[in-house]
Amino acid sequence: DAENTKKATVGDMFETDPNRHHDLLPATSKPFNGEPRIELLTNDYFTPNELFYVRNHLAVPDIRPEEYRLIISGKGIKKRRFTLEELKKFPKHEVVTTLQCAGNRREDLHDKDHKIFISPHWVIGAMSTAKWGGVKLRDVLQECGLDVDALALGEKMPPNGIKHVQLEGYDQDETGYTYGGSFPIEKAFDGLGEVILAYEMNGEELPRDHGYPVRMVIPGHVGARQVKWLHKIRLSNEPSKKSYQCKSYRGFAPDITFEKDLAAWPPARLDQAPIIHEQPVTSFVCNPPQNATLGAKGASDITLKGVAWSGGGRKIERVDVSVDGGKTWTAAELYKPIEQRYNHHWAWTQFHMRVPLPDDIQEKLRKGENVKLNVVSKALDSAFNVQPEKMAPYWNPRGIAINHWYHVKVDLDPSMEKDKIIRKEPEEGYPNTPSGGKFDRAWGFGGWTLDPDHNSFERPKDAKREG
Repeated sequence: DAENTKKATVGDMFETDPNRHHDLLPATSKPFNGEPRIELLTNDYFTPNELFYVRNHLAVPDIRPEEYRLIISGKGIKKRRFTLEELKKFPKHEVVTTLQCAGNRREDLHDKDHKIFISPHWVIGAMSTAKWGGVKLRDVLQECGLDVDALALGEKMPPNGIKHVQLEGYDQDETGYTYGGSFPIEKAFDGLGEVILAYEMNGEELPRDHGYPVRMVIPGHVGARQVKWLHKIRLSNEPSKKSYQCKSYRGFAPDITFEKDLAAWPPARLDQAPIIHEQPVTSFVCNPPQNATLGAKGASDITLKGVAWSGGGRKIERVDVSVDGGKTWTAAELYKPIEQRYNHHWAWTQFHMRVPLPDDIQEKLRKGENVKLNVVSKALDSAFNVQPEKMAPYWNPRGIAINHWYHVKVDLDPSMEKDKIIRKEPEEGYPNTPSGGKFDRAWGFGGWTLDPDHNSFERPKDAKREG
């Protein structure tokens, strides 16, 4: 009856989620989505597993390795089921690649004039790099009867008109609806595409938050396609029908809004909203931290560090940096300790530079005046794509492919010893901030603590390489 219904309790599907590191900042809690403090991204070339950004659409499944099964089916191949042990009998392949969520910096696109009604509202840090170990997808498809070598050489066309690799994970919502997506078949059989079924991350067993026991890794492609807790692979002549593929990650024109055009589905011109696979060139300064005060006693320069990356394997050729908001620029030094092939630069490039301070700024510091800097970077990739200055030309209601200049506000204090850093924690309690150093609205951990029913939000418990 109604009285008993009021007393009924519903289980929490997220209660078995793993613990997370305290420097993995939550954008949402359930499901958990977290980004590292970006000043930590330049400490190592390979992002430590516990600091690698986490993008979960649903609760984290708890899968026993002996019960894991990967089901492969579709047109032109033999249907097969593989255990984890059977997958590990294939030749092991390792690949270093950067993953970035399609919606990284989504909060930058949400302001008083533009609204983004999709979560999470990443701030800046949903990008990380790791060395992944596993088995090549093309080897497994060959075992299933697909002539991958003939397809890669153009000697044959894909059988039965297959064009897409559909993926489905073990993660599911309360109704049993699972996460999924798809990507073009050409990437799967490409001998140099390096698509793998990964079971290792940075030389360790794949952590639960990152897809244990097996996830898909598609170098150069958007994070949303790289399905975790991989359960099913199906070759098809159609892309995935999952909402995560056909709705969530489309690039609409700037005049399209959710309220006017997308509240009812489908919109009138879906053909003008391509599904994202590869991402545009991007970069951002990680150090000095946003809103930091730097010691500048006797200073004539300032040290900048950051990361840059472009999708589709395009190489970062140059990163320019500025301390005056983009009025003047100088090229930074690039750091990439690994070798990758032409158009197969899957992993990011870090950059650093001791930028000379202009004479007028040095004069102010000598007079004992504090000076505010507007630090920014812009990257150039091997296709000569360069980051745009502003978001207006590409604003889109799904908040994807965001790569305009990221501005870092820094205060130079001539009374402090040179290079000493004081990190100012924002009032919102969230160290990462949108471009310019502040939120356009009350942040509340992505709105979570602004709801009186959820204002008891707790930061993640610390976990050292929790699986």
